[in-house]
Amino acid sequence: MVLRRACSRALLAVVAIAVGIVAVPAPGAAAPKPARDDLRVVNYNLLHGIFCDDGTDCQAPDRVELFLRQLETARCPEVVGLQEINNNLRAILADRLGDVCDGKYRTVFAESDANDGELVLTSLAVKKPEIVDLPGALRTASRVELASPLGPVVVVVTHQDGDKTYPSCRSDIPRHRCPPPCPEGTTHSTCQTILGLRLADRGGGRRAIRVYMGDFNVPPGNPRYQAILDAGYLDSHLAAGNAECDPVTGVECTAGRVDNRIAALKDPSAREQERIDFIFVKAPKGCRAIFDPVTDADGDGLGTGLFAAAPAVGGPGGIVWPSDHTAVSMDMTCA
Repeated sequence: MVLRRACSRALLAVVAIAVGIVAVPAPGAAAPKPARDDLRVVNYNLLHGIFCDDGTDCQAPDRVELFLRQLETARCPEVVGLQEINNNLRAILADRLGDVCDGKYRTVFAESDANDGELVLTSLAVKKPEIVDLPGALRTASRVELASPLGPVVVVVTHQDGDKTYPSCRSDIPRHRCPPPCPEGTTHSTCQTILGLRLADRGGGRRAIRVYMGDFNVPPGNPRYQAILDAGYLDSHLAAGNAECDPVTGVECTAGRVDNRIAALKDPSAREQERIDFIFVKAPKGCRAIFDPVTDADGDGLGTGLFAAAPAVGGPGGIVWPSDHTAVSMDMTCA
């Protein structure tokens, strides 16, 4: 059965920083308020780095520092969903978060001890945090309800398995059982997506904006991706007018850099090859979702598309990429 664990809302002063552009500013800059009511979100697989060849989780302190600078340059988005957060990254973030964005972030799921867990940073009011274990004994989906200027928001952050050779759901083998609504024969990875979707659709009230985001390890066109669209969610990247990932050039892609060699995170030419990281959003009745383009037309520091997609210059410890993934962002308002 899926195990639900109530999560502590440890409130830690937090962070923010920049879109990975060409220069890395020092942290601590003031965070101007957005020009209008909207919902700004960043989604990132930050890379735990435990398999890295340098023995220090791929310079984890330097990578975290660069990402926090990138958040602050983006004027401290209200919601940041992170994956691959282990105890080492939690400790580094706890030590640094109070020094950026005027310490306005709260951390949700900060006390989870998973080696590959989720973490949410937010400046919004928090309630009902919850972690749900997904089939396969490794993956989770983390859910929280937030109060935003646009109304209530239900956020689910998750890291799911790709469509490799995974067991199918079977009721006669305890470790292969999947909870409803996953029927027997469903693969564990497919059931992970179904359960995360159900979690995002639950609660929050009729006015809630629903955000289902993370590293799904499958590309657009996959049946699991399509099932989320069929449930009424928009792929914010495409809805904002961005092109699809080009695996040859790496343009508009979010994953593919080597994740176990520190040299890859210091190589400005290291390219991504696929798009598997998404921010899906479902707006309630009475709200037509409008997405600020990646060029940040409204001038609030963040657009919708890839986040910090250019290699940093002057990054701490020579780091140009905080992760093997490229983060994605969304700036949404209602019309």
